[in-house]
Amino acid sequence: MDTSTAPSAILGDPQKRRGWVIYRLQLQGQTLAGLAHAHGVTRQCLYHVFKAPYPNMERLLAEAVGMKPQVLFAERYGADGLPARRIGRPKKVSCHEKNDKPNRMKRGKAGRGKRQ
Repeated sequence: MDTSTAPSAILGDPQKRRGWVIYRLQLQGQTLAGLAHAHGVTRQCLYHVFKAPYPNMERLLAEAVGMKPQVLFAERYGADGLPARRIGRPKKVSCHEKNDKPNRMKRGKAGRGKRQ
């Protein structure tokens, strides 16, 4: 089996992908913890990349095994090669959009709620 590329069956299953990445690193004489130490991050950062999207660590790990992050973590990227997730904070929903009832409390001079 050619070790430079992995079958899509391995990369499609998160558990198999994690094992394959660790195997590829062992072939190079590295470990996840050693790779993290070499790049100045905690080892938990690299362990976390297998559970949730983490673009910087995805790139670091993909480069270490000689792949692009779009190939190694294909389900996390769109067809254009950009991350398939919204970046940034979610937009806040105003109280009027949450409820059909408008806010009926009005602040008085003392700061206590008064009914209108």
